[in-house]
Amino acid sequence: MSVLDELLDGHALDGDALAGLLALASAAAGGAAVGLADTDGSIVAGRSAGTIPLRAHPIALGGRVVGRVVGDGEVAPEMLALVARSLELLLLGARDGADRARVGGELAIGRRIQLALLPRRFPDVEGWTFAARYEPAREVGGDLFDAFPVRGQADKVALVIADVTGKGIPAALLMADVKALLHAATDNADGPADALRRVNTVLVRERATSLFVTAALLVVEVATGVVRYASAGHEPPFLVRRAGWVERLEATGPILGAFGDATFEEGATSLEPGDALTLYTDGVTETRDARRRFYGEDRLLANLGLACGRSAEEIARALIDEVTAFRGEAEPFDDLTLLVLERRPA
Repeated sequence: MSVLDELLDGHALDGDALAGLLALASAAAGGAAVGLADTDGSIVAGRSAGTIPLRAHPIALGGRVVGRVVGDGEVAPEMLALVARSLELLLLGARDGADRARVGGELAIGRRIQLALLPRRFPDVEGWTFAARYEPAREVGGDLFDAFPVRGQADKVALVIADVTGKGIPAALLMADVKALLHAATDNADGPADALRRVNTVLVRERATSLFVTAALLVVEVATGVVRYASAGHEPPFLVRRAGWVERLEATGPILGAFGDATFEEGATSLEPGDALTLYTDGVTETRDARRRFYGEDRLLANLGLACGRSAEEIARALIDEVTAFRGEAEPFDDLTLLVLERRPA
């Protein structure tokens, strides 16, 4: 038995968990080959494009190289480094303060990759404005938000917000995978519900992971303001009416990656000039103060009611300021993620 095999067995990193990590890395790299090799170059898990990998990153424990994460030429070096460091972290198990200090800097690699997956700019759509806030609770979180034009349909923009169960590097890898899947599915599906169904099918049938994803997906016709929406076990988006009230956009559907035969309900509404959509993750409503009280949906609704008629940026800033003030000096329990789309007044 190789040194790497002994380490994997000795630390109870089961085959499913290892296969899941490598499959997620491969998916995040666009389907490129990602595998785990022993020090002699033999592949012990996953897959490689050939007997001699084009790229590799060492897995080191106690200053000793025990194996390598390998990939073909399409895999970014940063992705191989991310998988290697996550394996080191899993093998070490963060046994003591020294281990945690040693791997702390490596977790920053995952954080940088995760932040790179978030949109750097929003679609330039006349008559519409976007705003977002993202505050991770740990080095690497599992939240995702995005806004992108639907390919081949210039009059449509998609909004998505999602939350991976669990945190850390595996969650970041799954987030990268889900982002790519959602883009592809939305571009080719009949609507948000069909897109979520397609993503769920891939996660259940082709991804070996014990992690799951909640998501809300909305497609907006920018010319008319018509919105089609679907949810996979995620918090319902809110429609903030300029006229002074807030509507909850409910649509039933299970979390992604759990059930192979899942179906998703689809709803529709429309935004008038001055209306805004607000999407968020549960890190907002489950924020706790020093007395461990939850911020809650009632407070969120109340503050959204006060924001009716405001711009997307004003809504996002006011909500995050309110949540942060409520939390005070308490430790954050989860990521805070918020995405707002406003149809500008005529």
